[in-house]
Amino acid sequence: MIYSSIHYYKLLLLFALFLGACTETQQQVTDLTSDDDPIIGVFHYLSGFEPLTEDSLVRVVIEIPAGTNAKWEVEKDTGHLSWELRDGEPRVIHYLAYPANYGMVPRTLAGDGDSMDVLVLGTALERGKIAETRLIGVLEMLDGGDRDEKMITVMPDSHFAGIENLQQLEEQFQGILEIIELWFANYKGPGNSVEILGFDDLDRAWEILHESIQNYD
Repeated sequence: MIYSSIHYYKLLLLFALFLGACTETQQQVTDLTSDDDPIIGVFHYLSGFEPLTEDSLVRVVIEIPAGTNAKWEVEKDTGHLSWELRDGEPRVIHYLAYPANYGMVPRTLAGDGDSMDVLVLGTALERGKIAETRLIGVLEMLDGGDRDEKMITVMPDSHFAGIENLQQLEEQFQGILEIIELWFANYKGPGNSVEILGFDDLDRAWEILHESIQNYD
């Protein structure tokens, strides 16, 4: 998708305002450079929690709080949450900070061989928190040719509480979907292997999520 210069800078401004909303809560989040010890949950983050609640809310392990750049992830072998290493160094995303909380759904296996990825819209949540979120849609994309869908969810007790689907999100919070698409298309830098396929509706999101739950079992 090609944006005019005015439209592009408008989106950057919206992005800055969106991240600004995270500032107050983010001050309570562990500083990304002050503590790199793995986070050990009460239960195994990959297998110790059911993916869905009885009310069909999606459980998400928060790996990366909104407004931060340190690339943390749940380790497959231990189930601990740790700072990802690349070439022996802690990985930091050299781009604008994550526009939403980023995490994974326990007991799932997505098309790329990892747990299902999730974006949780709202203020920054503490790394390691198990958030119960409402699914509203999905961003479908490829990374290196592999499926790499990102579930889009909201916190039921946030200012997104009334949002049930992507259409409502776009009507009430214009620009957020464009910000997310631009971010994932560019965060790995020029010539990256990311291909954005587009957003899809709630039914498709549930279809993909249930597929990942079945794949894990």
